[in-house]
Amino acid sequence: MVAVDEGRRHADIRLAGTVYFTAELRAPWGVSVRPEGRAPFYVVARGGFLLEVEGEPGARTLAAGDLALLPRAHAHVIRSGPTVPAVSFGRFVKEHPMDERGFVHCDGGEGPTSTIVGGFFLSQELEATPLLSALPAVVHLRADDRHVASWLEPTLRFIGVEMDSRMHGSRSVLNRLADILFIQAMRVFLSTGEPIHAGWLKGLTDGHVARALALMHEHYAQPWTLPRLAREIGISRTVLAVRFRTLVGASPMAYLTSWRMLQAARLLRESRAGMADIAGKVGYTSEAAFAKAFKRTLERTPGEERRSTPPA
Repeated sequence: MVAVDEGRRHADIRLAGTVYFTAELRAPWGVSVRPEGRAPFYVVARGGFLLEVEGEPGARTLAAGDLALLPRAHAHVIRSGPTVPAVSFGRFVKEHPMDERGFVHCDGGEGPTSTIVGGFFLSQELEATPLLSALPAVVHLRADDRHVASWLEPTLRFIGVEMDSRMHGSRSVLNRLADILFIQAMRVFLSTGEPIHAGWLKGLTDGHVARALALMHEHYAQPWTLPRLAREIGISRTVLAVRFRTLVGASPMAYLTSWRMLQAARLLRESRAGMADIAGKVGYTSEAAFAKAFKRTLERTPGEERRSTPPA
């Protein structure tokens, strides 16, 4: 679990694991990626490349030492130059398979060579997680920021050692390093003052909305209604409803339902408790109503969630 705290107001994302790779790419080269439930990240160890993200205007230039994280798993293209054609990720992997250490070599031509250390954070709820839904499509941290340089290079060096290691427990160490990489990236991003989309983080900028979020996060099984929530905070329900929707992008009750379903999904995967018991733990007295809300929110049934595993 990666947590970002603001007093007692918090949200979390559970990283199910991380796939790492190191790619040595000689220009020209280009790859089109559709992450599908995985949040990719790229660190430029040497050289540079262009990053084009679906829905974003123009391409970003990544230079040596930069880190780019796509927290909401947008489709994107990485390439050595603006006119270089891109092949699908699946085709690229078939033509340039990784070795057992996760190393990939692509000799596209006679151009300069770039080295990328990257990977995919695996999560069960990328789009639904309040923290990630508040972030932009790309978090781009630059090497000339001393706050980035101070931790990124040592972390990558440690990751490289573990990727080469054949010692027992190296996978667990790599997963913990993924947590560190993710947390540090979020800390630096949040300190930059970059615009935050409507969502949980933006809601924290208003004291009353932040208090409402805290109550729902900490006591999500309580039988909350809009009037009860407003009374607890000390403002009118109309003011709360308008402020909450403006900042968070959803009504208080819709947000509460989403938060409850995220907790239910975690319980379904991590415990063997019965469906009725889990429904009760997240505030539902009716198993049928819980199942209906779960399906509507996460677009899968509780049973499918229980049987789910992180993507390979």
